[in-house]
Amino acid sequence: MSKKRIVIKWIIFGLAIAINVFILVNGFLNGDVSKQESDGFSHAAADVINSISENTITEKNFPAFAGFNRKLFGHFLLFTTSGLTSTFSIHDFVKHPKLRKSYFVLAFSMSFGVLMAVLSELAQLATNGRAFSGIDILIDSGGYLLGAIIIFLPLFIKDIKKKNIDVLE
Repeated sequence: MSKKRIVIKWIIFGLAIAINVFILVNGFLNGDVSKQESDGFSHAAADVINSISENTITEKNFPAFAGFNRKLFGHFLLFTTSGLTSTFSIHDFVKHPKLRKSYFVLAFSMSFGVLMAVLSELAQLATNGRAFSGIDILIDSGGYLLGAIIIFLPLFIKDIKKKNIDVLE
């Protein structure tokens, strides 16, 4: 394995750890702080949208816009990023050829993603102004699955072509 590949592998692994720690830490933010962060992002996005098309995001529709942003960026896309980096790292660190070329990597990665979604929601039970949400777990898991599939399919296909192994053995 080249030095460049090793560096990339460890950078992505570090990103996976950082993203997943970020997810868990944000689960413990109290409701007011979490809302402030989310609304700050939504106000910035609204400013960009309104600079393109004036009065698209108004005071009246801002709460719905902010809620959409929270679910899209704070849940789905954040977990998509976690799925991308975590699945890549899990695939890269599994050394056993049969495990690497089976659905083990995807199953293990998805189990990790669902665990992260559940843990981030459980953290909110111990936090003022926040609540556990099964819908958020589904959104988070869906985002993670998208990231995992984006990484898994090309690597899986590459591994199969490289070794010409029948994955159903």
